[in-house]
Amino acid sequence: MKSVAPNSETKRREQEIMGQAYQVIGAIASEAGLFDHPDVQRALDYFSENRYRKDFLPFSLRPVKTVDGKLDAFEKQTSGDS
Repeated sequence: MKSVAPNSETKRREQEIMGQAYQVIGAIASEAGLFDHPDVQRALDYFSENRYRKDFLPFSLRPVKTVDGKLDAFEKQTSGDS
């Protein structure tokens, strides 16, 4: 079966969809206080690259700490400079 190369309109739409996904993920993560979470940053990096990677899925968010059932913080990995 012969593969068909995507035309410029298809590529433009793919870029637009990736950009929209990036914006939505960033906005939701920011509202949830998870913007700096390494897994969120991994997702943002992926959608900013505008290319398919087989290793992106499955995607999961590592657990965050909660206080009284409410989101408190996630474990930030630091270099010990804090």
